[in-house]
Amino acid sequence: MQNIFNFFFTKATVAKPHFEFQEKEMNEIIQKNRQSLSLIDNWIDESAFSKSFFNYGVPDFIKTDINRQINHSATYTDLMVYLSAKHFKKVNYLEIGVSVGKNFFQLLESQHNSTFTGFDIEEINPVIEKLLILKEKKEWSTPSGSIKKTNSSLKKFDYKGMNVDYMCADVWDENSWAKLQGNKFNLVFSDALHSSKAILFEFEMLVKYDLLDDKFVIIWDDLIGKMKKAFFRIIKKYDKKYQIKDIYLLSINGWVGEHEGAHTVGVISNFPL
Repeated sequence: MQNIFNFFFTKATVAKPHFEFQEKEMNEIIQKNRQSLSLIDNWIDESAFSKSFFNYGVPDFIKTDINRQINHSATYTDLMVYLSAKHFKKVNYLEIGVSVGKNFFQLLESQHNSTFTGFDIEEINPVIEKLLILKEKKEWSTPSGSIKKTNSSLKKFDYKGMNVDYMCADVWDENSWAKLQGNKFNLVFSDALHSSKAILFEFEMLVKYDLLDDKFVIIWDDLIGKMKKAFFRIIKKYDKKYQIKDIYLLSINGWVGEHEGAHTVGVISNFPL
């Protein structure tokens, strides 16, 4: 029996305001994700934070809550795991804006036969890196105009037999995007610069380097104001090319759960969810 997972959203005309799910399956995912979070006591590496550009995307008002347990109210991570379990035998996941890796790690723990790519201007959080087995590292020059003054890099890891790539690069660097060519991502999460210009550029890169699989879901975090307008611009521009089937604009907790206000999250897919 299906229940309606009610999310409420700021007014929009083409996006669905709620998502239907199997309650038993979602409850199992929530329980598993909370267990995954319990595996790491402290997500903050102070040495890494002191060298970071944006404090790993963790503002001070969140930093004090980042290690607190969260309740069983659904998060966008729970939604992503639910969608991947329902629709994909194998996930090829791209996360743009990994931050400390709370979302990324839960996705890792939820899968057994998948591949993962993280893309962030920050070096991979040592809290996560120590759990991975490094296989290879490549470096290249960062554009001179970037705020990143060190070389960009792509580290290849193994985690429980799965391939995990981590690209430390400026999201505005097209040369870095080009290094992802050959991948076909079926689940993408955008949570980096939180600007309309940035998410438009990201999508152009996904298109230019043919990075989307035949069947895909894309999720954007914090779609408010101009970012929400950019979300609908993407849909309008690429609806014909990708034959977008489902569009959602939801309000749901992020990776600090109930300790922060709900996030406005956009979801599109080129097949019925």
